Amino acid sequence: MKKLLMSCFLISSILQAQFNLKGTINNYFNKRVIIKLNKSFDDVLIGNLNTSINGEISIPIREKYHGIIEITLPDAKKSLTFISDNTNINFNITLNSDNNLQFNNAGNPINTIYQDYQNYDLKKNIILPELESIFKTYTPSEDFYNQIKNEIQKISNLKEPDLAPYPFLQYYIKTSELIKITENATNNNEVLIIQKQITEHFKNAGEEFETSGLGRSLLYNYLKSSASITNNQNEWEDKLDKSIQSLLEEVGEDTSRGQDILSATINFLNSYGITKLSNKYMKEAESLTCEISPDLKNTIEKNNNIKEGKIIPNIKFTHKLDGKYSSLYDIKTKYKLILVWATWCGHCKREIPYIKQFYDNFKKSGGEIIGFAIEYEKEPWEKMIQDIPWLNDSDFLYWDSNFSKELNISGTPTLFLVDKNNKILKISAKISDITNLIK
Repeated sequence: MKKLLMSCFLISSILQAQFNLKGTINNYFNKRVIIKLNKSFDDVLIGNLNTSINGEISIPIREKYHGIIEITLPDAKKSLTFISDNTNINFNITLNSDNNLQFNNAGNPINTIYQDYQNYDLKKNIILPELESIFKTYTPSEDFYNQIKNEIQKISNLKEPDLAPYPFLQYYIKTSELIKITENATNNNEVLIIQKQITEHFKNAGEEFETSGLGRSLLYNYLKSSASITNNQNEWEDKLDKSIQSLLEEVGEDTSRGQDILSATINFLNSYGITKLSNKYMKEAESLTCEISPDLKNTIEKNNNIKEGKIIPNIKFTHKLDGKYSSLYDIKTKYKLILVWATWCGHCKREIPYIKQFYDNFKKSGGEIIGFAIEYEKEPWEKMIQDIPWLNDSDFLYWDSNFSKELNISGTPTLFLVDKNNKILKISAKISDITNLIK
């Protein structure tokens, strides 16, 4: 009976799935894999799992999805990109001894074509120019001359893979090229050209854009170019402001895409500490009277909920801290200082010695520090917290960490001073802004 019930459950799971993502990662046994589906400006975590003892993974994708699937291998510091056309993917790759990934099977026809195109692009646009440059240094009498000549001829005769049957793949490759050519502006004329190209793309791109994950890079290039030719901070902010306003007017804040651009822009401004403009566009978002997109609604809520004077969320810990605390509210102290940091963050490493100096008196004053680390890897975190006296936790999901999302973290370090009622008294990146508040 148990076997029958299990069989029914498995059949039900398969039937409910739109398609299945399966794979084998040779030489990556019983190690972590993180899987995300891309949106236009963000991504959605759908899997945080370990490979089997044979390096296998399997996860059902429940909803119809045409777009980019990102797979991260934290223990190898590697990532993979797959194209989904809503059909099963069953790939086979090998993590070689030099820590490079080799595809043995791309998983399905669209990803086979994608790998073929990447190999073609590598040979045609990177290797060929290098060979042609080297070839000029040899004479016909030298042995290597003919070998290079033959290889140049071989690559020159390569035919570009036919992408016509795969419109999403065509879009993804073409837009990736747009990102490359709009990365840098050296004069005002180039700024105008870059901004026009990106604006037109935002206005006219089809539904493929919504699951490409390319919106962030395009928006970053647009905003970076707008302020690239400036003489001082005021001029920089003024140009940035005008460029943002122009983009929103062109795309339309009454459209879902325009609102997603507004949402991503607010997050960008927050992450770079451009508070004046961030506040301006938050007010603009809140003043909209039309239907609000889910992304913008989420951005408005998070920015309004996580600020001084509000109650901090009751963040659940990954395990009982100090053997007794399951969540933030379990810690009953006069003050709590929440530190969001990372081992890879240079600013954090510079700030932590000052926080250590602060900690002894803070503890005596009835306070406690809780450190949440934005990490993928456990080992460097465990090593670093050996010399840190306060409570520490991490779920090793990097920016997808639950605490990062709940606290609306856009940069590290971020410090939250809260009182005994869990009201946020101060948010800052520096402990010096907090020391004088402790009574």
